[in-house]
Formats: sequence, C-alpha cells, structure tokens
Amino acid sequence: MSPAGTVPRPRLVHLGIGAFARAHTLAYTARAGGWDVTAFTGRTPTIAQTLTAQGGRYGLVVRGPETDEVEEIAVIDEAFPAEDLRALRRVIADPATAVVTLTITEKGYAAGSDPAASAPARLALALRARREAGVEEPIALVSCDNLVGNGEVLRRAVLAALDAGTRDWFDAHVDVVSTMVDRITPVAGEEEMALASTRLGFHDRATVVTEPFHEWVLEDSFRGRRPAWEAAGAQLTGDVALHERRKLRLLNGAHTFLAYAGQLAGHERVDQAVADPAVRAAMEEVWAEARATLDLPEAELDEYTSALLTRFRNPRLADALLRIAADGSEKLRVRILPVIAERGGPGRSPAGVAAVRAWTDWVTARSRAGHRIADPRAEEIAAAAALAEDGARVRALVALLGEETDPEALAAAVLSAGA
Repeated sequence: MSPAGTVPRPRLVHLGIGAFARAHTLAYTARAGGWDVTAFTGRTPTIAQTLTAQGGRYGLVVRGPETDEVEEIAVIDEAFPAEDLRALRRVIADPATAVVTLTITEKGYAAGSDPAASAPARLALALRARREAGVEEPIALVSCDNLVGNGEVLRRAVLAALDAGTRDWFDAHVDVVSTMVDRITPVAGEEEMALASTRLGFHDRATVVTEPFHEWVLEDSFRGRRPAWEAAGAQLTGDVALHERRKLRLLNGAHTFLAYAGQLAGHERVDQAVADPAVRAAMEEVWAEARATLDLPEAELDEYTSALLTRFRNPRLADALLRIAADGSEKLRVRILPVIAERGGPGRSPAGVAAVRAWTDWVTARSRAGHRIADPRAEEIAAAAALAEDGARVRALVALLGEETDPEALAAAVLSAGA
C-alpha cells in the first residue's frame, strides 16, 4: 500500500491466483510496470499464505528446448484467500483500483450466486461496495480464462449476481473486456522450485514453469486506466473473435489432429508426432485448410504456425497425446467441423475429413481394446465403435459430432478416405 500522503499507484485486482495467472497475466502486468496488484486465491488459501510470506515475489521458470531461464516477478503487494470479502470490498471500492483480471477456470463462471463458492458473486458484492462508496472512475473486468467469448461469459455471470441498484449502475461504470490467452503452464515440482530459489536468492515455494511463447490479445474497449500491456507484448484489437478462431483452428485443431493421427502412428507425445514426416505433412494440410478460413495476413499466419512448430517440438514441455485426445466429440465440433463447413463441405476439405477419420479409427481401436474413452459421450462412442459393419460404425460416430456439417456427407467422405 502507498505511504500516507503519497499519490497511490494504480491497482489491479486479480481473482484466481493460480499457476497460469502467475505465468501469464501477472507476468505481463509486471513487465508493463507502474501498477500494484492485490491477488485473491481460487479454491484454497495456501498460495496467498505462501506469497505473503515471500513478500509477493515468485520465480518464473521459462523452459526452452535446451535450457531454463528464471525471472523474478514482483508485482503482488497483497495476497488474500478468496473468502476474505472484507479485503475484496475494500480494494474494489478504492478509486485507485481500475482493473480486475480473472483466471477462475470455466467452472468458475457457472458457480452460482453464493459468494462462498462463486467468484462472480463475490465480485458482485465488491462492485456494490464501489457504487455505494460513490466511485465514478470506470473499472474494467478482464477475463483471462480459456473460453470463447470470455468477456460475455463474465458479464452474464456478474450481472446475474448483482443487486438491482448495482445492475442499473453497471453499464455506466464497468467495462467487460474479452481476451484470448495462450501459454502452456505445467505443474512446477521440487526441481523447479530449487532452481528458482538458487537463481533468485530466496526460498521460493510459489514457482511457476512455462514455455517461451506467450500471447495475449485484448479487446480495445477500456474507458479507464489499464497497464501498458502492449509494452510487454500484448495486442489490443477490435476483433478478439478472429484471433480466437485462429487459435482454435491452428493451435487447437492441430493438437486434436495430432492426438489421433499421432497415436495411430505409434507416438505418445506431441514432439514425437510432429517429428514423424507423414504425420507432420498431414498436420500441415489441416493448417492449410484452416488458414484459408482466416481473414489475417499471410505473414502473420506464417509467423504463427512457425511458432506453433517450435512449441510442438519442445521435448521439455511435450504434452501427452492421450491427454489431448480427451473430449474429442466436443473438440472436433469447434476446431475441425467449422473449417469443413466454411470450405464448402467434406468434398472440399480432405484434411478436415482426415482428422475426423483419425478420430473414428482411434476411438474404435481404443474402445475395442477395452479402454474407456474420456469423452462426455463415452457410452455412445463405445456403442458405435462396437458396430461390426464399417458404414454403420462411421455413420454412428459422425452423428455424435452434431449438425455443424452434413453428417451423411461427412460419413461418406470419412469412409472413402479410409478406402
């Protein structure tokens, strides 16, 4: 906090101070400079206690293909458990607070109206305190969770929890900002904590591990103050949705393809799959079709896919294909099927068809080997995979993907792709 008699620095409040927030949102804020951060935990108070004991400092271990870099992040000056509503009301009602960022996971936006369990409900109470304190300065709520249209999701969740008076006050005083975030953040172990402690010279129990790549695209709709995140590499834009589609169709679409085609080729990790010339060539066809649906400069798309290849090849952050393969019926629906539809159907999207074919072959082989498929439609997938006749099996599996493209035409194309 600022000493008595001095002008307070602008303040950012963060809800959900987990590993991703410390590797991404707060790293950007620290590099932007000039702001203090009050952080609140998500599910448990432990990290608040740890950060308080460390004076808000922690180590960021950036794991490259061969070596690690360690950076000290020292932007947090207060850390509280989520249930400390008095502290939350105090800082939100402070005119120096201009931004609230959130990493509360997808489930956090649907947690209901009980402040004991819901971050949006706690935020609603704090915004009421700001209104009742007569604060006129605008405040921005910024979702940093990996959700399509995360700003609108946040807006709905907060409005549903507000009292009538604060709901009437809301639009004139609160901006809700959509963002697109991207940075891999695996769990830090004792080895990484020891490395950070040695490099930084203090006993660090809040270490986070991440990759060199980082991306943050924010809707340029702030009426009030905000950190100069663009100085740390963030991008302000009028169209976050376009960048969300780029990520879904190029990063996530390639991951989904690799999960199935890579395992069918005998690989276990992403880096192994992209090192296979046949798998990589097929993945690049998936990219080519997806790129044709994105209204972005070719140079930007080239730079993005090149960065993706570098990330995929990093053996020290390699992800397991089996983990990525989970929830395929949901992922294909948003990552692959829209590309097929926008390309004009299965006949004009052979790479998209190949991705669906890889999924049908993989779930069939895995189910027939006695393994349960990690998917919301696991029982239906198992029943379809058990069908002996190929045509019936593929049609039943493709039908589970929904109506985003003509299921009969897609099934026929999948069967032809395997002929």
